[in-house]
Amino acid sequence: MTTTATEATEPDEDDAHDADGTEVVYDAEIVAEEERPEERPEERLLPAARADSSAPPLYRVTRHTILTEGELPPRTDDQPAFTAADFIVPDRVRRRIAERGARNTRVNRDSTRTRFEQWCVNEGRTARPTTTTANVAAYFGHLMETGRPDGGTYSPDTLLAYCSRIVSWYPKGERPDASLVRELIEDYRLEEFLPAGGEKEQSAGLTLKYLVKVLAQIDESTRIGRRDAAMLVLQYGMLYRSVEVTNLLVKQIRVDTDGVWVWTAMSKTRRKGKGRWRFVRDRADLRTVARVRAWLADLRELREPTAHQQNPPGGEPAYQPAKPLFRALTTGGNLKRRDNATVRGLFLTGRAVNEMVKARAKAAGVSLINGLKVTSHSLRAGPNTDMAEALVPLSERNTAGDWTADSTLADDVYNRPDGTIDISKDDPLDAVPLWGRPEHREAPGR
Repeated sequence: MTTTATEATEPDEDDAHDADGTEVVYDAEIVAEEERPEERPEERLLPAARADSSAPPLYRVTRHTILTEGELPPRTDDQPAFTAADFIVPDRVRRRIAERGARNTRVNRDSTRTRFEQWCVNEGRTARPTTTTANVAAYFGHLMETGRPDGGTYSPDTLLAYCSRIVSWYPKGERPDASLVRELIEDYRLEEFLPAGGEKEQSAGLTLKYLVKVLAQIDESTRIGRRDAAMLVLQYGMLYRSVEVTNLLVKQIRVDTDGVWVWTAMSKTRRKGKGRWRFVRDRADLRTVARVRAWLADLRELREPTAHQQNPPGGEPAYQPAKPLFRALTTGGNLKRRDNATVRGLFLTGRAVNEMVKARAKAAGVSLINGLKVTSHSLRAGPNTDMAEALVPLSERNTAGDWTADSTLADDVYNRPDGTIDISKDDPLDAVPLWGRPEHREAPGR
C-alpha cells in the first residue's frame, strides 16, 4: 500500500512504516530554510499575557471611567492586536519629538533634569524611569541649603521653574507630588529668601528718556551702528523679546511714509494661531522710518560671504524675503560666515542681542537704571512703563506687548515707574511725549 502526503518536512525514521509494517512513501518537497517566506518584523504580534480561562474577567476602571446604567467597563483582556509597526516612527519624526518646543525651553528643561538625575546618582537615589516625592523634596532642600555654584542663592521663582521641569519629566499618574514641593519653596521664600534681602530679579526699564541717550552714542555712519540703531527702535516699538526681534524676516517689515508695519509670526505667549501685523508710528525722537530704511539699504548692498571673499560682487544677496532681517556683521561691516552656527544658522541669537544692548547702554552711561541692570528685556519693560505713565489702558498695552487679553503682567511685572491685524494705524505709543518728556523739543545735536 502506498500513501501520499504533502508534508513540508522529512518524516522521522520511526514514522516511515504503517501500523501493519507497510512502507509509507511521502510525496513531498523539501523547502530550504533560506527559501521560506520571511515574516516581516512589523507584522509580528507583540507577546501577550496568557489568559486564565478559569478566572473571572477583569475590568479596566479608573477615576475617569464613565458608564451608563447596565454597561460594563472594558475588560483587561480586550486589547487590540498591536504589532511592532504600531510603535515605530521614522528617524525624522523621532527628531521632531526630541526637538519639540522652543530651543531655549528645551535647553533649560534638559539641563535641569540632567542635574537632578546626577544628584540622585551621587546620593544613591533613583531618578529614572520613575522617582519618589521624597527624592524631589530632598533635592530642592539641597538647592535651598547649598545655593548656586557661584555662591549666590536660588530665587524662589527659579526653584518653581525647576520643579515644573522635573515633575513634568514623568508620565501622568506617576509624577511626584508637586504641591508639596511648591509649599516648601513658598516657605523658603517667606522664611529665608526675603528676610535675607532677596528680591525678584528684574531688568531695568529702558524708557524713552534713557533710550534716546543710548541711540545718541551710536555711530550710525557704520553698518554695525545702523543695524543696532534699527534693532533698538524696532524692539522698543514692538515691545519685543530678544529672540522675537532676531526672528524677523526681511518680508516681515514694510516701511510706510509715517511708520513701519511689522509682522509677528509667533511669540512666546502666542505660539499657536495666526500671526499679526502691527503699526509702529514714526517719531522725531526715535526716527524709526529713517533708521529702518538705512539698514534695509545696507542689506541690499550685502552679499553672502564665500570661502575666498567677504562681500563678493554678484554673490548671493542678503536682501531676500525669507532671510533674516538682522545679521551678524564683521568689524568691517560685512556679513559674518555662519558655517559653524549650527543652531541658529543665519539668524542672530537672543544672547547676541542681549550683549549688544548691554554694551550700548554701558557706552551711554545707563547700564544701571534705578539700581537694575539694563538687558535686552529692558526694551520690553521700558515702553510698557512709558505707556503706563501716559495712562494707556492695560488692554492696549497687552495688545502691544503680545500678552494675553486677561494678563496683568504689564502692570505687575513689566512696569518700572521713575492679536488681530491692526488696520487702523493706531499705535499706543502715540500717548508717550516726544523725548520722554512733556515738553516737545529737539534732541541735543539734532
